[in-house]
Amino acid sequence: MYVNRSGKRLPHMLPKIGFIVSYALLPYVVSRLVKRWRAGKEGDEPWYVTTFLSSYTKILDVLMNLHIAVFYFSGEYYSLSKRIFGMRYVFGHNKDPKKLKQATGSYGLLGAVILLQFAVKGLLNLKTHLNKKKTSEKVDQSGSDTLISNIGQLEKIGEKVNNDENLYKSMNIDLSDPTQLPYIPENTRACMLCLSPMTNPAAANCGHFFCWICIVDWIRDHPECPLCRQHCDEQNLLPLR
Repeated sequence: MYVNRSGKRLPHMLPKIGFIVSYALLPYVVSRLVKRWRAGKEGDEPWYVTTFLSSYTKILDVLMNLHIAVFYFSGEYYSLSKRIFGMRYVFGHNKDPKKLKQATGSYGLLGAVILLQFAVKGLLNLKTHLNKKKTSEKVDQSGSDTLISNIGQLEKIGEKVNNDENLYKSMNIDLSDPTQLPYIPENTRACMLCLSPMTNPAAANCGHFFCWICIVDWIRDHPECPLCRQHCDEQNLLPLR
């Protein structure tokens, strides 16, 4: 049974309907629309559709990472839909703050790691944006000869970056690409620790899949599967190829 955010009353009808729609129908509808748009001919979509297709997954990843970090700190609202509409399970007993703090304390480290990762990505993106802006200003101020020289240098840098990216892709597995490990079903390609498509997936001895980095970091602090709690050491992990 669900109660409202305060935990003292039953939720109103509107939050119930919103929770059901956002939890059950919205992901399916969005997934179908995105697949339909991507299946169309290139160049036929309006600019706002193209912008949405290129950015919605990144925005969704940011929201989910922030949400799961807050969950690891507070231990409340595992589902983003429940957090938005204030839906929570009713407790038949009073919660002991000390026991609750002890239970969620070990997960707070995971929340801090997610926030740190988010901050590092933000700083790297900001640095890249500033570097591009500085490069653009220098190109605008230079003459035609300097511009041609800079373009040649940028092409060399671009070739080097492309080679590095190809090397990275050949050495790493990213399950956001449906062509990699296609035998893994679509609904199980997300890591349950970071909630993003798995990168370099690994199987624990119990059979659950996680990102290699996520499960290694977890097992070093807690030598057990985070889902079923079965004992698992680092040497028990099996990389999937």
